[in-house]
Amino acid sequence: MNKKAALAEIVGLLCAEGCHVVSYCTFLEKTSKGTRLRNNKRSERIEFYNKDYRLLEHFRELIFRIFGYLPNITKDNKINLAKRKTIERLTTFTEYGHLRWRVPTFVTKGNTEIKVGFLRGYFDGDGTASNRVRFFSVNKAGLEEVANLLRSLRMRFTLQGPMFKPNRKPAYILQISEKDKEIFLNTIRPVSKQPGTQFAGVAAKQKFGRP
Repeated sequence: MNKKAALAEIVGLLCAEGCHVVSYCTFLEKTSKGTRLRNNKRSERIEFYNKDYRLLEHFRELIFRIFGYLPNITKDNKINLAKRKTIERLTTFTEYGHLRWRVPTFVTKGNTEIKVGFLRGYFDGDGTASNRVRFFSVNKAGLEEVANLLRSLRMRFTLQGPMFKPNRKPAYILQISEKDKEIFLNTIRPVSKQPGTQFAGVAAKQKFGRP
């Protein structure tokens, strides 16, 4: 996998399971000259969350490949990216958050490897292969852009929704055709999501090989 494809996979994972957090706080700070008030100090980070530890490790390795360092995994299954240069670069491509993300231009105009990289990341975050191969999202505009990627790779699908549940945002489902299910899985080679399992990173490595 080339570096642009690896970067596309990072962005795909963050579109599915990431958020960009900016916060401000006021506190007393001890200095060599005494105590001073720090008013509205800004802090910023990008968070990636997933219950599958293998996927968290894979995300760390992608970050190392592109940005040259290995971020820590927290006890609550998160990886926080707090380095300014990392944040600045990743936020040039899209906003992050369930309703905010979009497929970046470098992906939509990229080659097949770049498109597959993004799809792998997004599917590992917001997809399932437990029965049918599906993507889920409340972000209709973003999911329609994912559909365009699949269309460009000549994969058949249906886009369903909106579907309503009490106290939840309308949801949409992008379902891969049964005829293209195996083609999709062999092309995308997901790290985490495999048929019949919730978390099957080991099976993904054995069957399709690790990217």
